Amino acid sequence: MALERVKRPSQSSNKRLKWEYQCAQCEEWMARKHVKVDHIKPAGRLRDYEDLPGFVARLFCEVDGLQVLCKECHDAKTKSERMSA
Repeated sequence: MALERVKRPSQSSNKRLKWEYQCAQCEEWMARKHVKVDHIKPAGRLRDYEDLPGFVARLFCEVDGLQVLCKECHDAKTKSERMSA
């Protein structure tokens, strides 16, 4: 799992927080609720039936095709991908 590769025991003073995860982009450490698992190569969009096979092939990828990003980095990457599409 992509999350398992980038986690460490929490350095926070919050004793309820057991793990922290590192963003692949900004390299900050944060709680699970602040990170997302992202496709390195975008899965793309489903605009019509012909897009389906390629979308499914990219959606179901190996763990090395995934990365963990914080919400801010993920949102910026998604926005950039949509603008270039």
